[in-house]
Amino acid sequence: AWRSWGDAAFSEAAAGDKPVLLAISAVWCHWCHVMDETSYSDPSVIRTINERYVPVRVDNDQRPDVNRRYNMGGWPTTAFLTPDGEIIHGGTYIPPEQMRENLTHVAEIWRDRRDELRGRLAELRAKEEEARQAKPGELSWDIVDQVASLIRGQYDPQFGGFGREPKFPQPKLLRFLLDDYRRHRYPDVATMLHKTLGAMASGGMYDPVEGGFFRYSTTRQWGVPHFEKMLEDNAELLAVYAEAHRTFPDAGYDRVVQDVVRWMDAVLWRDDVRAFSGSQDADEHYYALDVSERGKHQPPYVDRTVYTGWNALAVSAYMAAAHAAGDDRLRDRATLALHALESHMAVAGGGVFHFDAGEVARIPDLLSDVAALLGAMLDSYETGADPEGLERAEALATHLRERLEDPDEGAFWDAPDRAEPGRVGRREKSIEDNAAVADALLRLTVLTGDGKWRESGLRALGVFVGQYRQWGQFAAAYATAVARALTEPLSIVVVGAAEESADRLWRTAVASDDPARALHRLDPQRDAERARVLGYPADRAAAYVCIGTVCSAPLTSVEALEAEMERARERLERA
Repeated sequence: AWRSWGDAAFSEAAAGDKPVLLAISAVWCHWCHVMDETSYSDPSVIRTINERYVPVRVDNDQRPDVNRRYNMGGWPTTAFLTPDGEIIHGGTYIPPEQMRENLTHVAEIWRDRRDELRGRLAELRAKEEEARQAKPGELSWDIVDQVASLIRGQYDPQFGGFGREPKFPQPKLLRFLLDDYRRHRYPDVATMLHKTLGAMASGGMYDPVEGGFFRYSTTRQWGVPHFEKMLEDNAELLAVYAEAHRTFPDAGYDRVVQDVVRWMDAVLWRDDVRAFSGSQDADEHYYALDVSERGKHQPPYVDRTVYTGWNALAVSAYMAAAHAAGDDRLRDRATLALHALESHMAVAGGGVFHFDAGEVARIPDLLSDVAALLGAMLDSYETGADPEGLERAEALATHLRERLEDPDEGAFWDAPDRAEPGRVGRREKSIEDNAAVADALLRLTVLTGDGKWRESGLRALGVFVGQYRQWGQFAAAYATAVARALTEPLSIVVVGAAEESADRLWRTAVASDDPARALHRLDPQRDAERARVLGYPADRAAAYVCIGTVCSAPLTSVEALEAEMERARERLERA
């Protein structure tokens, strides 16, 4: 008799003096389905749960804030909680016999030893609170270098990737390495990238028939995947391969870009809402078939829920793919999805809802959603085809600061202040989400010239200086943002109407793979006011390369622009 997450379920547990059984699952999760068919279909288990517990079911994708606080190491998560939401015990998949034992054991502890249990939980909570205390410090290149060293130590030179098994694609780590290569051209970094990107795209983690990546490999060799296909994973990997193609144009990564787009367009794209669905289920039998045999079978189920953050990642990925492939159709599809998010998922007064499963959009202003959408708006502006994107990004950033920024200690909470039971009622600061926000705010500073965005971004990064080491290689996104903060920004501005000479300069600017690059395309008619504010004359087609606030003379030839962009690379060199 599953209840939904909320105050009502926990009030019922308190009134009935019962523990809460929290089950976190996902539509795409194979072992969640197995647990439903085994443990949660066992009559004895069902009877015990309904008599001695208040059972609560949560969808991981719809409530990432619940999952962040209660996940016990994977999906499904099986967590036994006190009526006030503290964790008594838990695990992942639990087979029926063990589940019966756990249910009896936890119920007896709650009945007979609750005072002792509450004392122990209070001590654990105090230690957790102490561990979460901000340990701010100064940003330095040591942070970037230490994360890079950790990543090198985890690299698998035999099969590519990082760690052993199970082996996850880790797109944020790959993006860090790509930017690190763009800064320094280290040959060993190029080797790690090529080995990993090649292995993932040619092994079992990749679907050679329909395109797209499965969620992860159960083996070190990338050979046996978990067959779920997620919008989030494929969007981030699409962006990585698109960016890798721009830096390594002869490596063949454009083929992977086209294949991932083919699957996303065919399977996840929804014409009715002009956005992408969330995921496609695992099906070992289906994905073992060749192209002719698959056509005779029903494809795996697609969860048509629209998730704001994942769609925003897809928008950014399609923008990157459009740049890499020179295909404006990809930019056009990304624009449709961005407009859908900004309209259909918008919260009155600013901000966005997290998901829409077909009834009404729900869960406003999760930091991960706002961060991804802010990045997508900036990416859209930097295509040169969305001049209003910068103003929309500033409006969203203003809302972000008002709703989620901690004005006292800095950084951003993962959700607004709200009434939620258990641990969800206590806001947290995610290093990964804060890294994404800081990175976007640093970009916004360069594009607008407004230093308040940089101030917020630097404070957010500074909060984690004393904590990032505990995340190991998973601090890659944080190190990426720190590197941007420490690098003199590069702005490439192209002024000119849509005519041949300005278009050639723009294509050259877009081809830059500088890791701290920002782009302006200013049409003298369309963008006259912005050109005036930024100080660029509108009487001729020209490009300008600016490092910080120092700009080049007007550049009217592709050769001159390329030479100036190459000179700008000198600022990336460190003693």
